[in-house]
Amino acid sequence: MPAARVPAVAAGSYAPATPANLGDTMRIGALPAVRAAVVAAAGALLATFAVAPPARADHHDLAPPEILSASVHGGRAIVLGPDRTLTFQATVTARAAAGILRHGVEVHLLSPGGQVWHGARDLPATCEPISVTTSVCTEWFRIDTGSAEVTNSYAGDWKMAATVASNNLHTHPESSITSRTDLATAKVRRSSKLTFVATPNPVRQGQGVSALGRLTVADWETDAYTSAPGQTVGLEFCASPCRSVESLRTLRTGVYGLTGTTHPATRDGSWWLRYGGTGQYAATYSPGVFVDVLEG
Repeated sequence: MPAARVPAVAAGSYAPATPANLGDTMRIGALPAVRAAVVAAAGALLATFAVAPPARADHHDLAPPEILSASVHGGRAIVLGPDRTLTFQATVTARAAAGILRHGVEVHLLSPGGQVWHGARDLPATCEPISVTTSVCTEWFRIDTGSAEVTNSYAGDWKMAATVASNNLHTHPESSITSRTDLATAKVRRSSKLTFVATPNPVRQGQGVSALGRLTVADWETDAYTSAPGQTVGLEFCASPCRSVESLRTLRTGVYGLTGTTHPATRDGSWWLRYGGTGQYAATYSPGVFVDVLEG
């Protein structure tokens, strides 16, 4: 991934991790001492991208927190068109015998190129208890593809890293913090569009239907949609009434994102194009076209 620029929108939402700016770009909330301790642990995590779990104390209440599960945007892809803003959440479920500290969470998203995406400063990260020992912690993130600082290189898979702290942070800091990387994946994708026409319509049975479509994808740097050449799309059909989808042909898009073929029509039904997407572009379908087939 090309080196990404640091967006000015939602100050502190994005930043490369460097010793000089790591502490400043972290959000320090209403409990400065608590957040500072969690931030220090998160900073060490980012410096190495791998932190060994803290040693467990003998006393049960002093055991470090355990991260049970994590997700970003509910596991859904983050799909954005040109000039769009999205605020989404990353959640961590954690438990500790002493309970999880209310503000004891710090979450980051790490790109394959080494960039670090920080949480939105104006939305405090919190941990809400669901039992005496277990809490669901939430950190909010924001992206604005209309910002001049957000480039197409932000599309891709970002790995989630998190640090959580138990209620023992002030009294036993050495055994109250756990950090983990690669907890979940944020799939950030540029949105895509497929147009489709099928002619003639109606058509005589056995005659060929000319199917033509065009694939375009969001360009976050020009705030518009642009052609997507060299992509694989599928021509699909479902006879009326629709009970089973048939894959008719696999096609490739040309220099302007155009693709097309001719296929014989045998019965009434709907035709459309399907695009499976990539690590950069979102999957999509074209609108369907119902083709009336005339007998004889």
